Amino acid sequence: MKLNIKTIHLIVLSIFLSISTVSFADVVEVFQWKAFPGKAQDMLESMSKAAKIHASEGGQVSIDAHNIGSTQLINYVIRWDNSKDYAKSKDLQRSSKAWTDFWAESNTNPAGELMASFSANNLDPSKKASDFKGSYVYSAAIWKVNPGKDMALITRFMEAKPILEAAGARVEIYAGGWGAPGEYHYVLMYDSWTALEASFSKLGPGSDWAKLMQKRASETGVGEQIGYITAQTMN
Repeated sequence: MKLNIKTIHLIVLSIFLSISTVSFADVVEVFQWKAFPGKAQDMLESMSKAAKIHASEGGQVSIDAHNIGSTQLINYVIRWDNSKDYAKSKDLQRSSKAWTDFWAESNTNPAGELMASFSANNLDPSKKASDFKGSYVYSAAIWKVNPGKDMALITRFMEAKPILEAAGARVEIYAGGWGAPGEYHYVLMYDSWTALEASFSKLGPGSDWAKLMQKRASETGVGEQIGYITAQTMN
């Protein structure tokens, strides 16, 4: 179903109001790790132990392997249903014996190096952490918005969303928080690589996507795409 521009503006306005009041769902923290040579399996085992602790404190973890568009990084992604659950979980970590023991063990024989970390918030207030259970592959386009152009960039995202959904993608849009100021992550999710390829094959010449890209070719000053990766869940 296509959305007319008036409907898109109303949706964008509601999203922008949500941003201003910090009424988010699906709060995430992403830790990007790179295993030391010969330590990949040890790092994954350590992540699995950490995931059990996070689960006991209200978080949901996915462990994602970067694919094309990145080096051999592993994302350790923690999700919470909302900002209150996120804050409660962070407070628990401060006095957690489980975490003290975990880090003592990990620091004795480290298996990898933390390359980057950031937080982000889903712009769809209906989304919960449980909506991201299961195995999937995804592509993520990372955008850096120009000052004062957040609403214009989100409008672009929302205009593209129904076209990509009609082609078979699940679209999730995140606003970067700590560690990713001014960033937006436009994530397309699929059940498999076959589903991803089938979806992308529908976006070629003559498609609504191609027409949208042609329209945007002359539009400048909103933001810059600074990254584009693919990845898949491992747990």
